[in-house]
Amino acid sequence: MQGFLATLLQCSVSMSLVTLVYAALRPLLSKRYAAKWNYVVWLLIAAGWIFPFRPRIDLLFLPVQSTINTIPLMDIGDIGNNWATIPLWWVLAAIWGGGVLSIVLYHALRHDRFMKMVRRWSEPVTDLKILGVLDSLSSEHGIKKHIGLSVCESVTSPMLVGFFRPVILLPPIKISDDDFSLILRHELIHFKRHDLWYKAMILTATVFHWFNPVVYLMARAAAEQCEISCDALVLQNADYQQRMRYGETIIDVVRNGEKLQTALSTNFYGGKKGLKNRISSIMDLKRKKAGVLILCMALVGIIMTGSALAAADNADGPPESITTPSVTSSNNSDSVNDNSNNNEVTRLKELLHRLYIVNGK
Repeated sequence: MQGFLATLLQCSVSMSLVTLVYAALRPLLSKRYAAKWNYVVWLLIAAGWIFPFRPRIDLLFLPVQSTINTIPLMDIGDIGNNWATIPLWWVLAAIWGGGVLSIVLYHALRHDRFMKMVRRWSEPVTDLKILGVLDSLSSEHGIKKHIGLSVCESVTSPMLVGFFRPVILLPPIKISDDDFSLILRHELIHFKRHDLWYKAMILTATVFHWFNPVVYLMARAAAEQCEISCDALVLQNADYQQRMRYGETIIDVVRNGEKLQTALSTNFYGGKKGLKNRISSIMDLKRKKAGVLILCMALVGIIMTGSALAAADNADGPPESITTPSVTSSNNSDSVNDNSNNNEVTRLKELLHRLYIVNGK
């Protein structure tokens, strides 16, 4: 358990650095590189949060000193003239495990409640014209799996739910034929890209690192970039007027407010905070580059930062075993072996600066 928690903390520190650097560079990179590549980089970063193990590379040129080494035993009192001790690692493991369990239960109960409301208040669409549009768009995108279509009073924006039985939910509002086609295309692209599974992966990262505020920054940024990249595919080769109409469709959804949601669904409207970035991206007609370079740089950054911490921790050597002196009573005496090195994990500051994408014409 001590080795696992040490590796987890190393991963949390290194991925915090990678996340903050990419978040700071993202406004600049979004002007040069296509939205789908920015989204892929966020998915790669999310995977880095989940898989903590990195290859141990000797980075002699980097003067890195590990702040994650050993944690001492914690004294819990004198019982029968003997000092009873418990490793602090187990205390931290219990706290971490309790946090993981609490967050899993929270999202599980929230998702279950949401799906119960959907089943209760949704009605399948029976209009043959609308179903024909859905079938036509599914064929256009090469989707053979049946995707349901329902109107639900419990949702305020179109969304896709269901990993194995996917359903597109529509709010009970009047939607024009043109806007309806754009909305369906948006949700079908989410399905084709397996975005629900990616959202589950990002949620897993937040569960493992629930104690680190930077992981929530990553989750929000990835969700926002997911919608922006999906918009870019919907509006591929679209002119300025078509983009204007699509932007107005998104803005119209804002008027419906916000009701109960689940993390395991797509969301046509991702919130007011990210709306400006999304609208700016929709109206951006500039041609963007493929982002293979930034993807490779992100991969190298993930490996190098993780390896640097692992190498530094390995250079510090294993924790020394310290034997506490025995306490002798009239009846018996015991000897307890402790691990002691009083190093604390460095506190990380969360960078929340968000820059808006310049509106291109």
